Amino acid sequence: MKALNQPKFTGILWLVARLWLGYEWLTAGMEKVFGEGSAVWVGPKAGTAVAGFLKGAIAKSALAPDFDPTKNAHPAVQTWYAILVRDVFLPNAALFSYMVAFGELLVGVALILGIFTHFAALMGILMNLAYLFAGTTSTNPNMLVVGMVILLAGGVAVGYYGLDYFARPIEQKVLRRAHLAPEPLAG
Repeated sequence: MKALNQPKFTGILWLVARLWLGYEWLTAGMEKVFGEGSAVWVGPKAGTAVAGFLKGAIAKSALAPDFDPTKNAHPAVQTWYAILVRDVFLPNAALFSYMVAFGELLVGVALILGIFTHFAALMGILMNLAYLFAGTTSTNPNMLVVGMVILLAGGVAVGYYGLDYFARPIEQKVLRRAHLAPEPLAG
């Protein structure tokens, strides 16, 4: 049981979780950036897919024209989020389209390579939350849970088998020099 406390063994479990999550993000992003429907994500019609998705979220909220509070006291999309969608996301659908497509792609690459793993997991969590708040499920709950576990419980073992193993010491040194991270305890 002593092996469970050693990063070289627990790192294998984190590697599997990280690779699965990275693959999910990478394939979703590749489809949006390079796939058949990429024109509605990053091409001349960028924003079309996002606008349709966002309009669907509004339709699942109390802002929908046919919403009847007597029949649906708990809509799939909360009113505060529908207002955010209507007033911020929808008018900027083309920008968010690029952010989603390339965000999914970059999160996938970072998780697979194991570089900036915690930041990549956090960005994936934010995207999963946005999709869930918009009333979708699909694999988002699974991806959200794995991303949160990587972010919150991974520690050193998450980066043991990946580029973070080499990058994290350099990152910590730079952060200490900029006085953004504490000096290590003398011991």
